Amino acid sequence: MKYFKIVILIGMVLLLISGCMVKEQVRVDIDSFIKNQASYVDKDVVITAVLEDVISRYSLYRGKKIEITAPFNYFGSGKFWTWHIMLKKDENTLRCYTHYYRIKASNDALRLLRRARSKKEEITVTGILKPDGIDIEKLYHDGISVRPDLVVPGVFPDDINFLPRR
Repeated sequence: MKYFKIVILIGMVLLLISGCMVKEQVRVDIDSFIKNQASYVDKDVVITAVLEDVISRYSLYRGKKIEITAPFNYFGSGKFWTWHIMLKKDENTLRCYTHYYRIKASNDALRLLRRARSKKEEITVTGILKPDGIDIEKLYHDGISVRPDLVVPGVFPDDINFLPRR
């Protein structure tokens, strides 16, 4: 019985290790990816792009995980039925929305966007390009990375008046 437990334990550890292996993340441009797709089969590929190229070759990028750094002119839930960010550079615009079409983003994401807006700086968006825009996985600005879909209810209230009043 003792050896049986050890064999089961070793089997569980091997299963856990082999099932949870993280793929190597590789950042590459779309042209290099298309030329040599076979070398990226076992990797987590993030295609780096500029907004103008994504807009002009939208069908080529669709369904792939992309990363765009661009200025933005709006974030919120007005003008569309869910919370989103509008990337805008010159005449090119692209909507980026939260995973599962949330009405509100995480407080960390809102703070990051407010900080970028106050500095008038660009943000970096990583996500899957869908027919209606980018489904955001992560936002980056000034060395900080946040997930806008990660909302922890009740831990960080929206307003500062969450303490009982006298």
